Amino acid sequence: MDFGNAGRGLMVGCVALAACATTSRSVAPGAPPAGALAQPAAVAIEMEPMKIEAAPVATGGVQIESFDAEELFEHAGKALSEGRHDDAIKGYLRLLDNFPSSQFARPAVYNKGLAQRDKKDWAGAIDSFKALIEKYPDHGDAKDALFQMGACFAEMNNWPASGEVFSRLLDRKDLNGDDRVEALARRGFAQFNLGDLDIADHTFRSVLAFKKDIENVERLSTDFFLAFSQYHLGQITHRRFLAAPIRLPETQMDRDLEEKAALLLKAQRAYIETIKYGHPGWASAAGFQVGSLYEELYDAFIAAPIPKELRGEGRDIYVEELRKKIRILLEKSMRWQRENLLMLERIGAKSDWAEKSKLAYSKIFKLLNPSAALDPTFAPSQAAPPSPAPAQPAAPDHAPADQRPEADVATKRQIL
Repeated sequence: MDFGNAGRGLMVGCVALAACATTSRSVAPGAPPAGALAQPAAVAIEMEPMKIEAAPVATGGVQIESFDAEELFEHAGKALSEGRHDDAIKGYLRLLDNFPSSQFARPAVYNKGLAQRDKKDWAGAIDSFKALIEKYPDHGDAKDALFQMGACFAEMNNWPASGEVFSRLLDRKDLNGDDRVEALARRGFAQFNLGDLDIADHTFRSVLAFKKDIENVERLSTDFFLAFSQYHLGQITHRRFLAAPIRLPETQMDRDLEEKAALLLKAQRAYIETIKYGHPGWASAAGFQVGSLYEELYDAFIAAPIPKELRGEGRDIYVEELRKKIRILLEKSMRWQRENLLMLERIGAKSDWAEKSKLAYSKIFKLLNPSAALDPTFAPSQAAPPSPAPAQPAAPDHAPADQRPEADVATKRQIL
């Protein structure tokens, strides 16, 4: 063995072990005489290959290192669990380079993708998951790799690719109820972000319909994606509410206001249904959004065109009377934000939406009660900057901690 050439090594392959056999009480034709020892039967046991590498050291001589796939896999897994992503990737690559046919090769590819995902190397993670899917298309790990790949595309805002991956997932025959609900919800989220609101609406409703179809047969392990889908049904109507115009003449304005109010009530119902699921993250987001609806309707009234015939003092009187009549919208908005905060306090949940509700409550309270002191319970944190209602929610894997799928242990795809 040449130890003088660094980087070269010796592969130690499978070995055969001999096992002793017991003697038989009866003698078959052609068997050895009674009392003679039977020939031992050879038993072949496949073992993981081992590699021995030798490298020169500065002080002279060589340093010998032996390792196998299992050892490399364990070390890389420890690095991954400790958040040392670069070390984990390096370890999995070493395993794959030296033991491409090992039983640890497939999970090493998957876990390398997880390490790349966790360090936000979305493109690298996609390549890893894609490699596993192409090599092991029918294996259960390919299913999990598709979920991971679709989520990575979403993190890159590549919504067409993300939607295509989850559509592909839905064609698989090895999905359980939780898998199908998640794949449908994530496909709907891609459609939502592409602006295909009618299609997204249909997809999110199919999530809830599917749950209803299987509820007597299969119990879902998490309600995360049910609440997620219901919330986005509210978001779809909310977007339509915001886009609905208010126009002159007065006959048109009456029709527009009626349409806008109807959209508000529809969005509110969807958000209230979200709250009923009891998921702290989505319930608090939905409560905040209901309060925002009333504030946004108030703003829409204030920004609505004023009849051209009103000028001077008549215009000022019109605006003042309008503010008095629609003050109730701000009161409703403030009430919803207060109720949202009280709900979070009751259930002991900490949510990013709580701070948003505090900011909204504080702003409206000061507008309605300029000289009154705000209850410290509902005062926003001094360190928190004002924050408007989000135009759209964050992706499931990039949302506040209490809103991610990982908040439900059952949906977290564990390290293999």
